[in-house]
Amino acid sequence: MAAAKKPRPDKTKVAKPASAPRRATGVQLGGDVARNMIMFGATRIFAMKGFRNVSVEDLLEAGQVSRRTFYRFFKSKEDVALAMYTLGTSSLLESCRRAITNEPDLLTQLERCIDIHLGNARSMGRLVYVLGGEAQSLESPLHARRMEVHDLLVAMFRDGAVDAAKVDPLMIRTLVFALEQVVRAVLEQGDEGRRVTTESIARARAVMMRVATGAVAGTGPRVAPLPVLD
Repeated sequence: MAAAKKPRPDKTKVAKPASAPRRATGVQLGGDVARNMIMFGATRIFAMKGFRNVSVEDLLEAGQVSRRTFYRFFKSKEDVALAMYTLGTSSLLESCRRAITNEPDLLTQLERCIDIHLGNARSMGRLVYVLGGEAQSLESPLHARRMEVHDLLVAMFRDGAVDAAKVDPLMIRTLVFALEQVVRAVLEQGDEGRRVTTESIARARAVMMRVATGAVAGTGPRVAPLPVLD
């Protein structure tokens, strides 16, 4: 009898289970997404810890990105703060520009921009305090941006207001400095921007309007009343 043939082994390939998809990194998601993740995380961590106490490690954790991804977009925590400050001040400038378009009166222009600035302080008081404080330091990269914003505001008022064209730019710059410091003082008294109240904003507005109208109009019915204590 012929020997029985051995059964041939089944060579059918068994499909391997699909491996789980790898978690996408910030770069894979797209540069804008990763950058925004870093800045959004920085917003929370700067508000929580201030500027000086934040490290790059804190920013990595807050933004949920790798060190490699972080350094793809930013050189340091100062670089992140500058990007945030530039974004915020650009929005402020654009809001002021829209508010005073076709408005020739300097006092009305100042009033509208004061209200815009106070609106930012009301909604983002802590961040305004932290980044604004860093921008006051001569050693900070934010300081140059702060001076640039002042230059742009001075030019905006002088170019847009009929009664400001002949005013010494130093006068308007001094007024911008003074109004900025009123907001900072109110934020500092409000637990460094953590507790900004409707009352504190109203108080700041009264003082700012007195400073602005007094400086520009000098005397007369358009000068805001002197703020007094109850």
